[in-house]
Amino acid sequence: WYQRRVRMESNINNIPPAIKYLFDFLESKRDRVPAREADETVHIWKMNSLVLRFWVNIMKNPQFLFDMEKPPIMDSFLTTLSQCLIDSFSQSDLNLSEMSSANKLNYNKEVHMYRRRVHAWYSDVMQEPPVDLRQVVLESRLPPMPFRTNFAVSQLLHFAIKYRDAISDALPSDGSTVTKSDFDVLAKPPHR
Repeated sequence: WYQRRVRMESNINNIPPAIKYLFDFLESKRDRVPAREADETVHIWKMNSLVLRFWVNIMKNPQFLFDMEKPPIMDSFLTTLSQCLIDSFSQSDLNLSEMSSANKLNYNKEVHMYRRRVHAWYSDVMQEPPVDLRQVVLESRLPPMPFRTNFAVSQLLHFAIKYRDAISDALPSDGSTVTKSDFDVLAKPPHR
């Protein structure tokens, strides 16, 4: 999973320009931090911006992308995966003991392997030639997709007809907005 998501193969060949640009930007701010803390601080910035704000957030909240409810068992599973990802990108020691969670004890061996790959990946990103903001913007643009107005209106109308009574009951009858009678005319099912 990690290799596919973050392209940590030893022969990386296609680092997204946005990541390269972001990492170069964070490196350029290195001089704002005391020299003895610079490496750790810049690493934390990179981890927070890519791993925590993006991957962990999506992993822990799949409902952000998918129309779904997250059952408790899935929440527990995703929390474990997310913590493994965070620990893999962290430079802190795990300091495991008998009081550590079973999940951390289970993935301890893998975390050390992932950390080596993460370190190599960070190095590979830094070796790539710089990219400019224009390249990032061009790469991030999606091909234009026409907005299907007829489809959107038809879906809204279908929704209005389906929930006609509930919507009509919720509308005020004082004329301040669309009134019940206006809505009743608009949402009247077509005669067939």
